[in-house]
This record gives sequence, structure tokens and C-alpha cells, in this order.
Amino acid sequence: MERFERTRIGIITPDDAVNDDEYWEYVNDDVTLIIDRFRTPARFDPISSKMVATYGDLRLLEDAAETLRITRPHALAFFCNSCSFVGGFGADREICQRMESAGKAPATTTTSAEIDALRTLGVHRVAIAAPYNEEVTLKLKYFLEASGFVVTSVRYLGLTAEWDIGNAAPSVWYQLVKDADTTESDCVLLACTGVRTAPIIEKLEREMGKPLISATAVTVWRALRLAGYISPVPDRGILLKRF
Repeated sequence: MERFERTRIGIITPDDAVNDDEYWEYVNDDVTLIIDRFRTPARFDPISSKMVATYGDLRLLEDAAETLRITRPHALAFFCNSCSFVGGFGADREICQRMESAGKAPATTTTSAEIDALRTLGVHRVAIAAPYNEEVTLKLKYFLEASGFVVTSVRYLGLTAEWDIGNAAPSVWYQLVKDADTTESDCVLLACTGVRTAPIIEKLEREMGKPLISATAVTVWRALRLAGYISPVPDRGILLKRF
């Protein structure tokens, strides 16, 4: 029987994500995304470290990865940035290990992907832009510093609901990134996989003269590379184009 196969990326996301369409902006036509949601009791609470920590429940993530296993994914990705850094340095690696064991495929979290990208690009000084409140955003700062990077600036919006993050226009993130950028930074990291940046990544990188690590884009990038997919994705930033 003739077969029609594409590179399959299994995506695990909390149930409050509302920007699934953004994920598809970072793949070519020969890639398919298989999305699995999970539910937690804290999903209606305001975003805080305590709230997002429940989204990183290893039992939930193992179950989601096991659900995706039947689709034979080439790689798995956990699309929740804060969930994988609020636990501190090393927490993201434990999540990856549990997902890999349950899903039988190489796995990444968004935070793991960001660290891999920063090292791949050879950058050291990072400006942070984030939709969260100060408490959650500073957890990302501490994670990056524990990973060996220097944080040159931190800007955040103070949003407390994924609904507001996922429905914010790309122009909101464009301005936040511009505000976060400094002459001392080698790149800007825009946190949270709820942001919509596909239309603005190339424009920002041209204007700033440096890479933009957008959480959604970088998670897809890392998952593609783990799957062995190396074809460039045009118009979506330097990572997907050159690395």
C-alpha cells in the first residue's frame, strides 16, 4: 500500500491555550502537528508561579505523552513556557525525561528549547520580554542566570489570564520586545507560547539587528530538530531559517 507520511510533532499543551493556529505558522507543508490538551484544577486561577506549577504536574504530562504515543510522533514538545521554568534549574529536564519515557520519542519543553537556542546562536546577554506579572517573570530571569546567561533587562505586561495573552495582537508583542531591547543585549527572549509573533519576527530581527527568541517559534524549532527535520522555514526568523 502506498504511504503518505509527514514529520509528526506531538504537542502537549494546557487546556487554556487559544492560539493553536500560531503553531502551524512555523512548519512547512511536509510537517503535521498533533495536539493533545490536558486539564488541571487551577486552570481558572490567575497566572502565578503556584498556578502554573500545577500545569507542570509530571503525572499529567506523562499521561498526555502516552496518549500521543499511538500516533508515533518523531518528537514531542510541551508548549508551556512558565510551567517548565518555575520549578527552577533542571526542572525542564525532568519533564523531558518523563515525556520521552511515556511517549517513546525525544522531547523538549519551551524552556529547554530556549536554552538550546541561546547556545546554538552563541549569545550570552539576554533581554527578557514577558506577558506575566513580575513574580513569574523573575523566575525566568533566575533560570537563565542559573543556566549561565546574563540578563540585561526585564520587561513584563502583568497579564494574568491566558485568554488575554492568546488574544493580544502581534503589535502588543512588537512593542514589548522593542521596550525590552537594550544595546547591551545579544538577543531578546519573548516568553510564553501564548504570544502571536509569526508576522513580526523578521521585522523585529531586522530592526534590532539581533535574534528574537519567540517562545512558540523556538519550541517548534527544537522539536523539528529533535525529529531530524532540517529543512529551513522561511520568513520566521533566523533560527528556523539557518539553524
